[in-house]
Amino acid sequence: ECPVPVIAAIHGSCIGGGIDLTCCADVRLCSPLTTFSIREVQLGLAADVGTLQRLPKIVGHGSRVRELCLTGEDFDAREAAYLGFVSRVSPSPERLLPMAIQVCQRIAQNSPVAVVNTKSSLNYSRDHSVADGLDHIATQNSLALMSDDLVNSFMATTTGEKPSFANLSPHSRL
Repeated sequence: ECPVPVIAAIHGSCIGGGIDLTCCADVRLCSPLTTFSIREVQLGLAADVGTLQRLPKIVGHGSRVRELCLTGEDFDAREAAYLGFVSRVSPSPERLLPMAIQVCQRIAQNSPVAVVNTKSSLNYSRDHSVADGLDHIATQNSLALMSDDLVNSFMATTTGEKPSFANLSPHSRL
């Protein structure tokens, strides 16, 4: 439910609750030394903080994800990338944090309104039909037109400058 993108930089052991937490991130990156495991099954429990619900939505409901969940078997960074659980593996542990910061900076260069609406639409569309998703983004974009971001972006493009965007208003749960 966080309206802004969450980037996870994963290094070392990501076991049980670690996978529960990283499943909630929008973008997951890891070092080549990262080991993953849905280990709860080996402890006599089913994973109960979201992995069984979120991981299949991230990587699909295929045979391998079921095998990993049912056996508690470890899997490495390369397999996490192959499955689509992480988007990239850093060349070395030392390059993980700079790589994650670079992703954050690339996102931050965009309109905050567009970024929040993109994340909202991706999350909405994951659980709804294409038609419902199109209606959702049409509503989001009609609201986005009330901001100055589109005009600022267009003007910056025509002048060759970087666009400047206003900060988002604080998020309220009321």
